[in-house]
This record gives sequence, structure tokens and C-alpha cells, in this order.
Amino acid sequence: MSTQQTSNSKRSPSSEFDYRLRLYRPGDSKEVQALYLNAMIWQPHAPLMSFLKLVATTTIAKVIYLTSILGAAIWVRHPTLGQVISLVAGGAALLQLGFAFRMVWSVVMQNLKEDLADVAEHYMLVPVNKVGSDNESKKELELQASGPRGFWIVEATHRATGKTELAGCGGLDIIQKGDTSEAEFRRMVVSSRHTRRGIAAMVIGAIVAHAKSHNLPSIYLSTSSLQSPAIKLYKKHGWVEERRQEMPTFGTNASIVYMRLHLKE
Repeated sequence: MSTQQTSNSKRSPSSEFDYRLRLYRPGDSKEVQALYLNAMIWQPHAPLMSFLKLVATTTIAKVIYLTSILGAAIWVRHPTLGQVISLVAGGAALLQLGFAFRMVWSVVMQNLKEDLADVAEHYMLVPVNKVGSDNESKKELELQASGPRGFWIVEATHRATGKTELAGCGGLDIIQKGDTSEAEFRRMVVSSRHTRRGIAAMVIGAIVAHAKSHNLPSIYLSTSSLQSPAIKLYKKHGWVEERRQEMPTFGTNASIVYMRLHLKE
């Protein structure tokens, strides 16, 4: 069993927060889920927002917009016909965006029900010391990795108030593929309040070091072509693109991007 604890601190001169990297604790559960949901759905460059913008600019969408304009023009001389055309076109546009929203939302909800439902169990994190009987002590329980899996948190502490919040997180998972297994970098998210503070680099550094300590040959990850800043970040840290899988959805040219970081020559 691994007894190594990860705890690195970083003080950013341009920020009002101090940052500390550590392993996940049971008390982080709700914050991790909220952080992931916000990063995937509501943040300005979230995958959902990027996907909806892409869907809204497809050829199908443009045809719907032109049809709506045509209906408005016909409305002048033929009110009933023009109204029907405009309403149908408007409804089609809303349905298209609604289905796109539902598709991304269902994926995010599924992820919340999988490894993020019980991070400690999925990533095989075990108590460092004896578990207390009360709920509060369990929430603050220090955990350690019992194998190659692990899940890391970057905790931000406000210098003036001392209040803490989650700035980012990420996990190293082991995925079974037939008779072989592979290490996968998963759930890498950074709060919009703490971007450009080196949060992602702290998580990546911990995951790579942990993988090397377990002699893992490589770490792969998957992201979407909509997340170009993330792809650029991963390439900066050594990941190379292996392949792309097209997602011909709603007339878009989006794709899943598979990348790998080689840890051994």
C-alpha cells in the first residue's frame, strides 16, 4: 500500500488566494461534483456552451434561420401562412438547441453517477489513520492512494478571510480493456475563479509523478475538439494526439480527441 501523501503549496503574487495540492477527502464530494458540473455546463468556455454555439452555426441552423426570415416576409401579405412558417422554424431552432443541451447534459449526469458518485471508492483511496465515529471526522478524514489510482484536489484559501474553496481537481484512473489495462487522466477541471494560476499544472504534476511511481508506461485522455484551450494545455505538458473520432451530431464537425503521454522511452 502506498503511504505517500501529496501536499504542495503555491502562493501566487497576483492572486488573493494561496493554493494547496492534496488528495481528495470525503468532505470534498459535493464541492467536486458542483465544480465539475459548473465547468462542463455553465462556465463561459464549458463544453456545453461551446457545443451550443457550434450547433447554432451549422448549415441546418442557417436553413432554419432563413426559413424564419422567409416566414416573416410572407407574413406581410399572407399573415396566416407567414405565421405558420415562422412558428415552425422557430420551434425547429428551439428543438435543435434543446436536443443538443439534453445530449451534453445526459453525459455529464452519467459521469456524476459513475466515478464522481464515490470518488474515494472508485479511485481506491483509503484512510491514513483510524476512522472516527462521527460524520464530521469522516469528512475531514485524510486519505491515501492504495494503488495506481488517485484523485487530487487544489484547495484555495483566501488570504484575508481564511475561507477555503476548491480551485480544481483531476483523477488518474485505471481502465480495463480486455486482457490489458491503461491509465487514464480524467475529470480535469479548473474553477473559472482560479484560471491562469497554474492549477492545472499542479494537478498534472501530481498525476504524472504518481503514475511514474507505479511504473505506468503512459497516460491517455480523451477530450473534445471544442475544448481547444485544454488540448493546447495537454500538448504543452507532453501529451500527443493519437486519433480523432468524428461526432456527426446536428450537422457539426465536432470530434473526440484521444491523446497520450508517454512516460517511458
